[in-house]
Amino acid sequence: MERQPVLDDKVTIMDIAKAAGVSKSTVSLVLNNSSLVRHETAVKVKETAEKMGYVYNRSAANLRNGTSNIIGMVVNDLSNSFFVELLIGAERRLLSSNYITLLAHTGEDLKLQDQVLASMREQKAAGVILCPALYTSPNLTTTLKNWGLPFVTVMRSLNDEQSDFVGCDNYLGIQMATQHLIGLGHRDIAFIGRDITNSVSVVRQQGYTDCLEKNNIPVNPQLMVESDISMMGGKKGMKKLLSLRKCPSAVVCYNDLIAIGVLSEINEQGLITGRDIAVVGSDGVASSAFCSPPLTTVVLHSEKIGELASQVLLKRLKNPELPPIRHLLKPELRIRKSCGAYLK
Repeated sequence: MERQPVLDDKVTIMDIAKAAGVSKSTVSLVLNNSSLVRHETAVKVKETAEKMGYVYNRSAANLRNGTSNIIGMVVNDLSNSFFVELLIGAERRLLSSNYITLLAHTGEDLKLQDQVLASMREQKAAGVILCPALYTSPNLTTTLKNWGLPFVTVMRSLNDEQSDFVGCDNYLGIQMATQHLIGLGHRDIAFIGRDITNSVSVVRQQGYTDCLEKNNIPVNPQLMVESDISMMGGKKGMKKLLSLRKCPSAVVCYNDLIAIGVLSEINEQGLITGRDIAVVGSDGVASSAFCSPPLTTVVLHSEKIGELASQVLLKRLKNPELPPIRHLLKPELRIRKSCGAYLK
């Protein structure tokens, strides 16, 4: 009768090699997902290791190699599903290359961001995908490079020419949204989400004002509303606009979170979105299709940005001497009922 291996948390590579009838080096190659071992042999070794209850000591391997198969993913706002979708795209690509992800959320806190990045370094992360917190200094590029920690920034760049970056054309996106509303006959068009401390907000607002000026429509400061980047921020911003003597006929929102809050306030005021006030968001999160009414939005390809960021980082890990890689995707306007286009 064949002797069955006993499950034991002290099982070693030598034990697996003996049970599988292969060398220790073969077992090591298989456990490190090497392509040098024949498929049939790799399957046999993995099945033997699983039956014996072997658990690969990744931490010990990291200490030996001076690095790990961990990629840090540091984002500024996980309450925004745009970043959740971005992370899904990034993780999908990394898993296919045998990397695992370590997620951290900074909540726009610079001190927390510093702590998180230092922790990634301590964990010997192979690299980091980072959406920087507000006010992040461009000097962070020098710090991370001095640490020997490869990284790529997403959506927000560090305003330098030395680091890898993947994002979407925020300026063009909001121009497309504003031009679409002008094409529907609107002239009193508001912008909710103004924030001079947020580089992305500044760029999107500039796209809005430039589009108005290009169409000979005066820019009305009263229609540019500061707000938190949240659903409540959108709700409060819309309430402020509705209190004006002459409220706008259309609203461009900094992102879909704000737009959802705007839809809520319009509904509570007894108005009908698309008929009484047209609304356009930005980001193109999946949930925007299920708003009431479905939200017209600028699609910024969140999952694609995540996938590209992973690809860029993997290229950087393979060849650290590559020149800076930068991808700026073109946005897409997705027209639904909230803008009133189907009523024209």
